[in-house]
Amino acid sequence: MRKFARRAALVTGVLGAAIGLTATTATATTTVSWHATPSGAYTAHAVSPTLTVPAAVLTCASSDVTAGTLNATSATGAGIGNINTITFTTCKVAGISFNVTMKTTPWKIDVSAVNATNPQWVDGQISAVSAHIAGVGCTADFTGTVAGHYENNTGNLVLPGTSTTLIASNASCLGLISNGNVAKFKASYAVSTHPSITTP
Repeated sequence: MRKFARRAALVTGVLGAAIGLTATTATATTTVSWHATPSGAYTAHAVSPTLTVPAAVLTCASSDVTAGTLNATSATGAGIGNINTITFTTCKVAGISFNVTMKTTPWKIDVSAVNATNPQWVDGQISAVSAHIAGVGCTADFTGTVAGHYENNTGNLVLPGTSTTLIASNASCLGLISNGNVAKFKASYAVSTHPSITTP
């Protein structure tokens, strides 16, 4: 009888450990580390954004995210938001007027960490960027990512133009833009819903 009781206790312990491990694993895989409040649709506006390559600077009067979405949660911070439609107004390079358009959609908003210098900011990037510029005698494509941060205290998505992997391709631009040029995009977008993006 005592031997049966010991075996029963052993089996119960093993089952309990297995159940505990399963519960822990499930909890770990479903933990959400980033939150956006409010989520859903948003718009955003920037004044005087610039795109700089070694031989030229493209300056626009303004830029607008006319259709964007924020997800309520993201386990890693990747893809917590989308830029579904973005427009650029009155853009020029060396006095030449340009149109700037999205080639693919959506562009992704990723967040990665709380900013080291300001706890109200979160660091991140806009990824999956693919844009086309076209003016008289000049066309080029730009693809890659643009690093920046989102300011919870101001509601601004800030792209300082200091860290980017935007690369020029299919360039035919009077020597102003060449294939392989790294472009720096600088802008500050005021987000209409002023969301709070946080991690526990």
